[in-house]
Amino acid sequence: MALVRRFDEVAKITVFFVGLAALLFCGRADLVPTVFDVTKYGATGDGESENAQAFIQAWNAACQSNGAAKVVIPPGTYLSGEVFFVGPCNCPKPIIVEVQGTVLAQTDLSEYPNGQWFSIADVDGLAVTGAGTFNGQGEASWQYDSCGRQTVCNSPLPPSIGFLNVNNTILEGVKLVNSKGINIKVSDSHNLTFQNLDVTAPSNSPNTDGIHISNSDQITVKSCNIATGDDCISKGEGATNIVISAGRCTPGLGAGPLLH
Repeated sequence: MALVRRFDEVAKITVFFVGLAALLFCGRADLVPTVFDVTKYGATGDGESENAQAFIQAWNAACQSNGAAKVVIPPGTYLSGEVFFVGPCNCPKPIIVEVQGTVLAQTDLSEYPNGQWFSIADVDGLAVTGAGTFNGQGEASWQYDSCGRQTVCNSPLPPSIGFLNVNNTILEGVKLVNSKGINIKVSDSHNLTFQNLDVTAPSNSPNTDGIHISNSDQITVKSCNIATGDDCISKGEGATNIVISAGRCTPGLGAGPLLH
């Protein structure tokens, strides 16, 4: 894909981000969120128990609540197969997901019948924050990749986080390690910000793009460190108004531009 870098609509995106940050961190008395701790829904951070259903139940309870809501994944190591966070939500915007611990992907690919790990769909107004980690354990699966570094290919390996029809959203602070496939996949979405992310995978890991964007607009990537086995940020069909700043890119083929 041709190198593209676009800086239009910066003001509109900046206004959104500043407003969202003020809402999240400056505090509004009328929007103090109720915490939906995943451990209250059966999650166990022992690194061995399966937690997908507990994550989904905590999300569903938060999403359908009438007040401001925050899903919390506390410290610990939470093994999980396929997870779906699906809207639309009833709670006031934004619904918050705070990742404090490590989420560890199942290595058995039969645990991903829909080709997803964490799939977020049909949500308007979301903030995923925290200093936690999504560890895809891709080293157990890369041997099954059939795409390599092909530009167009439907990889059989699931992305770590997928955004489908998601609007007005920020993903900030988390770490993504050793994704099975693409780390973050964005499609059919509008006004997303990715900030202060650390995205890493070995240089020989196949098809582990940091962020892949298609059929989406107003995407901001700011101050992210991306060092993976493929493109740092790849632009597919229908991706427009992508703004990138203050980031570091070290793809598997050597240091280069952030967007391909």
